[in-house]
Amino acid sequence: MDSKKSRLYAAASFLGGTLAFAMLFRRGKAADATAMLLAGFICAAVLLYLPLQRQKEAAQRRREELVRDYSPLLTMLSLYMTAGLSLRSSWEKMVRNYEEECRKGAAPRPAFEEMRTAWQEIRGGEYEDRAYGSFGRRCGTTEYLRLGGLLETYVQHGNKELLKQLEQEAAASLTVSLQTVREKGERTGTKLLLPILLLFGLSLIIVMVPALMSMQSQL
Repeated sequence: MDSKKSRLYAAASFLGGTLAFAMLFRRGKAADATAMLLAGFICAAVLLYLPLQRQKEAAQRRREELVRDYSPLLTMLSLYMTAGLSLRSSWEKMVRNYEEECRKGAAPRPAFEEMRTAWQEIRGGEYEDRAYGSFGRRCGTTEYLRLGGLLETYVQHGNKELLKQLEQEAAASLTVSLQTVREKGERTGTKLLLPILLLFGLSLIIVMVPALMSMQSQL
């Protein structure tokens, strides 16, 4: 369900609860009316929350995939450049290899998709240094911003320490990857906690409110 549909369903749930409240209240069924109003409100809240949560999870998955591919990307880039290829040729070869993997049915990988975009920009006439800088900014994480800056500086001014810096980056990224895996495990047990609590609260309201109102009317 996309965000637009979710908002429409949430509005319909809230409106339905409000109409049910008005109808039941006019008939003198205050307890049932209150329960329906609260049920409509909670349903609307759940419907609004779930798409936002899915968007957040999608962004988090993309970040995790970027971090996961950072070390392999640096390693491949270092190997090609150590073998004597230029940065541009190494970049092109990595993109071609990735495209071949995709043709064989491999799943898209955000980091290499952004590499492909950068390569298309270079082929289209963009300055090479700007393409690498844009690559890092599109990826958006600290690691890729740093890598984009390193490559941008290398093209502009040259950098004899680039290969050494790439190797250091690859080593440091292993620690980040382990931390990401650990954080993902911790989130798995809690990411559905809020929807579960909301649904549990809805169940309690539907059951308890009429009973409490009935008890008060008998006192």
